[in-house]
Amino acid sequence: MASSRPIAVIADVVRSRSYEDRDALQRQIERALAEGAVAVPTREAFAATVGDEFQAVYDTLPRALAGTLHIQLGLPEGAALRFGLGRGEVRPVASRTGRVQDGPGWWRAREAIEALEAQEASLPSAHSRFAGPDAEENALVNAYLLARDQLLAGLNVRARRYARHALEGRSQADIAAELGVTQPAVSQALRRPATRALLEGAALFTEA
Repeated sequence: MASSRPIAVIADVVRSRSYEDRDALQRQIERALAEGAVAVPTREAFAATVGDEFQAVYDTLPRALAGTLHIQLGLPEGAALRFGLGRGEVRPVASRTGRVQDGPGWWRAREAIEALEAQEASLPSAHSRFAGPDAEENALVNAYLLARDQLLAGLNVRARRYARHALEGRSQADIAAELGVTQPAVSQALRRPATRALLEGAALFTEA
């Protein structure tokens, strides 16, 4: 069954050459990826590959959706990742140079990345795309991802931090104490329609 196949994920840094301190950006992104994997476990952890790309594998589509959302919410200000999600078999390839993988999951993840790059001018907020063997599933998942990315584009960094901690099950009081704000400020931010839609959408596919 297609639904039992893993999800390969390619994360590509958007406009990576525009950053003055590329080393600092790399460290911040790697921290966001690591924190995302703690919140939503991966089958294979994110690892840097070539240039500005990272790759990971999730066991299920709901986990891949939840994990990439958590990572997006934890990115530093001004940074963005493009996520290509591909459903399908992933398999190792014998190599003396380290981790090398192949298979339909990776081919589809690459296809998703290329589709995002092609539509960047017309849909600049679109940073996530899914490709699998089932056309109906592709359409449904990508409709959700388009809406999710548009909602994310409207949140500032502080609102994203509130939402990320809320996804982790943290109380509003804990979030306020950690970020040095008042509990009413956190409550107000989490009640905003865009934030509530993100959190409720995440809850729905997590239940799945």
